[in-house]
Formats: sequence, structure tokens, C-alpha cells
Amino acid sequence: MKLFVTPKGDRWLCSECEEDFRETITEEGWRVAFTKIDPMLRCSECKHGDIEIFD
Repeated sequence: MKLFVTPKGDRWLCSECEEDFRETITEEGWRVAFTKIDPMLRCSECKHGDIEIFD
């Protein structure tokens, strides 16, 4: 999961949504603040995590 600094505020994006937003990221000049692997984080767009937790 990556935290992107955007003109409209910070957004967490999973790897799948990052690919979908690649053009917007480039056009608007989003930058990555940092990357974090945490099963509790959720993507701002799809609301899913990067890691699946199995019970």
C-alpha cells in the first residue's frame, strides 16, 4: 500500500488501483510519501487491503 500526496489530499492506493490511476498520477504529479505493508490499511478507492487475512 502506498500513500500518495495529491493536490486534493493524501490517498492510500493498493497496487491494483495504482495501475488504474497511473495516468492521473503522472498528469497531476502525485508523489509517494511512503510505502507500508499493513493488513489493516485499506485503499481509498476500492476499500480493499493489499494483504488478505485468512481466519
